[in-house]
Amino acid sequence: MGVSMLKVSHITAMIHQARGKFVSDPYDINCGQCEEFATYVVDQLGGETHHLYPVWIEDMLDTPYPDAAHKVVCFHSMGVNIYFDAECPNGTTNLDRLPLIANRGRTRGEVLAGRLV
Repeated sequence: MGVSMLKVSHITAMIHQARGKFVSDPYDINCGQCEEFATYVVDQLGGETHHLYPVWIEDMLDTPYPDAAHKVVCFHSMGVNIYFDAECPNGTTNLDRLPLIANRGRTRGEVLAGRLV
C-alpha cells in the first residue's frame, strides 16, 4: 500500500488483526514481543518506508526512562510522528501516552485490572 493511500485507520485495523495472530494480551505483547509485533505490522502494511517504520522508543524520548526498550510502529505523516503498539492501536503523537510509559511502576495485575471492560 503506497504512503499516499495509507491512513491511521489502516494501521489501527492491522494492529487489531495482528493482536489476534500473536494470541497474547496486548500488555504481554508489549512486554516481550514488541519487536516482532512492530515488524510484523509494518511488513503487513507493505514494508518499511520513510513514512512507516518500526522504531525503538528510547531513540525517540526526550527524557530517558530506565528500561525503556520498547519497539513501536511509527507513522510519519504531514510532519507529525504517530506511534502505535499493541496497547495503543489508535496511535498517539505523545510517547508518554503509550501505556508502557504511562503505566510505569504498575504491576501486570494492576494494569489489567484498571482496564475498562
